[in-house]
Amino acid sequence: MKSLKLSFTFAVLCLVLGFTFAMSPTGQEEPYMTKNFTLDGDARLQVETSGGSIDVAGKEGNQATVEMYVKKNGGWSSSLSREEIEEALEDYDIDISQQGNEVKAIAKRKGSGWGNNKISISFKVTVPKTTSTDLNTSGGSISLTHVAGEQTVETSGGSLNFDTVVGDTQARTSGGSINVKGYEGNLEAETSGGSIHLSHATGELDVHTSGGSIVMDDINGSVEATTSGGSIKAEVHSLGEYLTLHTSGGSINATIPQGLGLDLDLSGNRVNTQLTNFTGKMEKDHIKGSINGGGIPVKLSTSGGSVNLDYRMHASN
Repeated sequence: MKSLKLSFTFAVLCLVLGFTFAMSPTGQEEPYMTKNFTLDGDARLQVETSGGSIDVAGKEGNQATVEMYVKKNGGWSSSLSREEIEEALEDYDIDISQQGNEVKAIAKRKGSGWGNNKISISFKVTVPKTTSTDLNTSGGSISLTHVAGEQTVETSGGSLNFDTVVGDTQARTSGGSINVKGYEGNLEAETSGGSIHLSHATGELDVHTSGGSIVMDDINGSVEATTSGGSIKAEVHSLGEYLTLHTSGGSINATIPQGLGLDLDLSGNRVNTQLTNFTGKMEKDHIKGSINGGGIPVKLSTSGGSVNLDYRMHASN
């Protein structure tokens, strides 16, 4: 009986291990193609693909490296032989090249682009830290880290992740979340179907989502944030020229430095705040007026929740 139990246990273990091996995309551990480039001065990067992710990271020096990964769409097993990849790539135009200080990594389907996408093509790129980018994918996430320059980033079906980015950025996704950490510059970020999280961000920050919450921690600058379907939380350490927060479907909780001259316009099902040296109109669901003589406009509004405005004892240096 014990022998039968051991045999059964061993068989189950083999099955589990085999299942694990089948799920591991071992063919994706190595890129299908790698190209290296030497740049001189501020660089520019253009990456475009349909159906894969884009990962860009800055590093010291003047070298750029482009790695191209190809995997099968659908199912657990995404590994392909080199022959299968080369056959599938016959339907694509691939351009990985350099012209001056610009590097391109482009994978486009030939013709109209209709039909069954059997594969997805992803790019992993390292570039000099001073690099401007134009990144676009129709079916994957985009990650951008440790770069300085002007950034344009767009995906139709994935999340956007930025870490330690300096410069002006325009970012858009139609189907994912946006996560920004350690940012400095002017940011315009929009998603049609996900949440937004900003932390340690400085500059003029303009973020919008049609279907998620917005959380902002350690913010320094001017902020406009709107959502149609979630709550907003904002921890503002240093307030710039304005603070505008609006949601149609949740509550707003904001904390700003104490002692500033403000022009307040707060509205919701209920408004909670402390007023010092206030002049204006105060009701349960609407407060409009000035504190400390007025100054920075602070507008917080919601159609489906409460508004809570708190003050930090001392503004951060």
